[in-house]
Amino acid sequence: MHQHADKPTAHGADRLARRTSSVVRSRYFYSMLLEEPDMTVEQEFHLGNARRHVAEMHGFGTVCGLRVEETGCHEEVVLKQGVAVDCLGREIRVECDIKVDLHEAVRKAVEARDQRRERRETEVEERERDREREREWDRDRDREKDRDGHGWLPEPVEVFVALCYLEVPERPVQSIGGPETRCAPSCEMSRTRSGFSVEVRLNPPEVPEKLKDVIGDLLQCEHERLHEWLCDWITDPCWSCVPDPCGKDHQCVGLARVRVVPGGRVVDIDNCCVRPLVLPTVLIGELTRYAVDHIRRSR
Repeated sequence: MHQHADKPTAHGADRLARRTSSVVRSRYFYSMLLEEPDMTVEQEFHLGNARRHVAEMHGFGTVCGLRVEETGCHEEVVLKQGVAVDCLGREIRVECDIKVDLHEAVRKAVEARDQRRERRETEVEERERDREREREWDRDRDREKDRDGHGWLPEPVEVFVALCYLEVPERPVQSIGGPETRCAPSCEMSRTRSGFSVEVRLNPPEVPEKLKDVIGDLLQCEHERLHEWLCDWITDPCWSCVPDPCGKDHQCVGLARVRVVPGGRVVDIDNCCVRPLVLPTVLIGELTRYAVDHIRRSR
């Protein structure tokens, strides 16, 4: 029987379902001439696989260490050594303790606060809120005197410490010019070293939209519908599959919120409020064992 043209055959439907991805690797063969693009594709394949695995299977955040602590000096904290992963799956390794100067960020925070107050003075309701806030700060000053006993503390401000992935090219090598340089000789960097930079910001780093309310949604989920909730969450659009999961803000590994007195000491460090976490497998195993033991004891 003759089939209609608008009704695809099983073979045609199978063809329509076949596509290729953006992942490509080199295929070598005997006597093949290896060029720079071949080695670049090889390196991007392995590096991309590793980073996608980390981002999609484990998420992003602190893996171990990286606690922010006081140093005893004014407008300064120390970042302890550790490892983190950013939202693109790139490993950030801090191999020694790093002192972080907060002075410039604190100055900007004070300026931003003063500008906000000037704008709020035109509205009666906002002025009343400012007065109440000032009363709270007055009560804080009553409790927080300068360590040296030289008077009352100025009003503290909040800044945020974030960790950023960084790459540094190194080891320059003389290069024989290729077609892209019209055969002119040049000097190229032959290696790339992974590194990091520490940023002190006025606002916390961005978090992918899908991950912002996951804990609240999970707590509201009924026990009988947990599998359905997990299935819906996993089959929704993948947060790490978009080109810029953090809105082009790849300094997405927040570490701490620091409350500091301008020109003075650090009042408080919160290492948990803006810090995403990557749970190591050994910790997940121990938590699972604890959950199983707890269920058995409760029966």
